[in-house]
Amino acid sequence: LPYDDVASDAYYADAVRWGSANGIVQGYGDGTYRPGQPVTREEMAAILFRYASWLGKAGDAQGDLSAWPDAAAAESYAREAMAWAVDVGVLQGRADGTLDPGGTATRAQTAVLLTRLWDYLEA
Repeated sequence: LPYDDVASDAYYADAVRWGSANGIVQGYGDGTYRPGQPVTREEMAAILFRYASWLGKAGDAQGDLSAWPDAAAAESYAREAMAWAVDVGVLQGRADGTLDPGGTATRAQTAVLLTRLWDYLEA
């Protein structure tokens, strides 16, 4: 495995290996994957965008994040993915009107994002 902190016998090792080999997950610059760390909304957007791109189904969506008061808080690597996710309806803002790119995604929120991605890919 390309990440120091993913044991080869971990139940998720094959998925991490596949995702890494196909450019869908990238880990961190220090060579770690951090499997026990919660995923942020911008990380989730990046993963979903890369997956849709890998399938050839990301399209040319070019969302505009300028309407969101916290858009500048999105890390540079995730801005295109966040804009795509908002544009195609996979990611929506929080109840307080923010995108909250650094906020974590709960399991329930992740399930909703995956369902929206499925609907987008099937359209």
